[in-house]
Amino acid sequence: TPLWMRTTPASALFTVLIGLVFVYIANRPLWHTDLWDHLNYGAEILKTKSVSTTEPLMRLCKGVPMVNIPWLAQVGMAALNERFGLTSLQFLSAILVTLCLAFITFRSWKNSRSVLGGLLACGVFLKTNLHEFQVIRPQLIGLVFYCIVLAWMTGSRRHTKFTWTIFPLMFALWANIHGSFSMGLFLLGLTAVGRFGDVLVISRSAKTALLDRDLHKTILLTQLCAAAVLLNPSGLGVYPEVFNVAGNSNVASMFEWEPLTLRLSHGQTAAAVLLLSIMAIRLSPRRIHCAEMLAFVTTGLLAAWSARMLNWWAPVAAILIGIHLTAGIRKTSAWLKKSEPAKASGLWTVVNGGLLWIIFALTPFGMQIVHSRTLDIRNLVSRETPVATTAFLETMEDRPSGIVFAPAEWAGYLMNRGPAGLEPMVNLHVHVTPERVWMDYLKLNNGPSDWDGLMDEYGINMAVVNKQRQGPLVRRLKESSDWTASYEDVQGIVFVRKVKI
Repeated sequence: TPLWMRTTPASALFTVLIGLVFVYIANRPLWHTDLWDHLNYGAEILKTKSVSTTEPLMRLCKGVPMVNIPWLAQVGMAALNERFGLTSLQFLSAILVTLCLAFITFRSWKNSRSVLGGLLACGVFLKTNLHEFQVIRPQLIGLVFYCIVLAWMTGSRRHTKFTWTIFPLMFALWANIHGSFSMGLFLLGLTAVGRFGDVLVISRSAKTALLDRDLHKTILLTQLCAAAVLLNPSGLGVYPEVFNVAGNSNVASMFEWEPLTLRLSHGQTAAAVLLLSIMAIRLSPRRIHCAEMLAFVTTGLLAAWSARMLNWWAPVAAILIGIHLTAGIRKTSAWLKKSEPAKASGLWTVVNGGLLWIIFALTPFGMQIVHSRTLDIRNLVSRETPVATTAFLETMEDRPSGIVFAPAEWAGYLMNRGPAGLEPMVNLHVHVTPERVWMDYLKLNNGPSDWDGLMDEYGINMAVVNKQRQGPLVRRLKESSDWTASYEDVQGIVFVRKVKI
């Protein structure tokens, strides 16, 4: 067997463990929120064969400028769904999560020279970021690219021909998939600053640090990647758009953008990982590079500012724990000190190949491809998805035209799987929703005293209401003599105005 095809028993162990995660993710129900909005925008781009510069789907957002950074990811997701169905999206999310785990695990294993280091990093990353993996969104592709940059930053950071070619190409693709390309550029910038700091500490000469060739190469690589980002339909517009989204007043009202606190389950997990990181740093005999510490601290502060940013701290913390906690254990454990890498052989490559086939066959997509068996929509989506309510809307006779009040988290699914022409008041692309419209939507959610006036103002003749989350509005509508309930199930109620306006 050629040397490059030989693998070790450790690789089979990682294949089994990460394969279990793969099967778990590939069998998880599709979440009821962001995914469907992205599928709708992707289908619109495929239909019109152009990327709109204004919001194309929502009537109340007509004419609002829109820089659709993730257009390429949306097109890919919509095309996959059209060709293979929803199971292909589950399979895609499993591949992306597995790639993230693979890059983080490999870097920790390589730096620590121990299987334990890889397992620690894999476990920490998965536990910290599991809540983010339940939602399929373009951000997941961005996280794969981010892990690639992080693995390079925490490795030997060689500036090879491969690096000079692949990184600019990756950033050009990244800028058409998700706004997290900015976090990749941020990591490259920290790598340059960290290199300057390392040389300065060792040489104690600012001149030597400034003249360091690796510093110059990293700065040049960062500039090339920043220029490659401009290869997108909006050009320079992608840079301000990243900050416009994060600073949008509508986005501030979304719970997932709130500060990370101990009241949140993933906030408690992050606190535990922080304590473990501090212990690993304290016990480790290894020198911690300046870039590692800068990335750990700055992304940690970003995560504290917004829970959504935990996505970018988790892999940094995982690698740090995997490398330095293993080093601390090795200092006191004889069995780890004497551990030697097992001999690679072609037999383990065959074993890995067999494991991969079994893993594939255990996924819904694998069953669809191998056995031509497709699952019912109810077995593919989360419990919170309004499947029954949407089915009623499709069969509804004399459905009122015009704007429909519906929960923002249901809007994408209602438009994607519901009757043609359905127009919700808002969707989850809140950064392109006029502020007044979004504020009025939030008011209606809480069933205010002037709810009927707001319904009149927007010409709403039909309301699809979430019984669990919009209880006050449900009570208002049931008490009103102007509205009647046409349909009700355990999740939602469809109210129709008796006299249309």
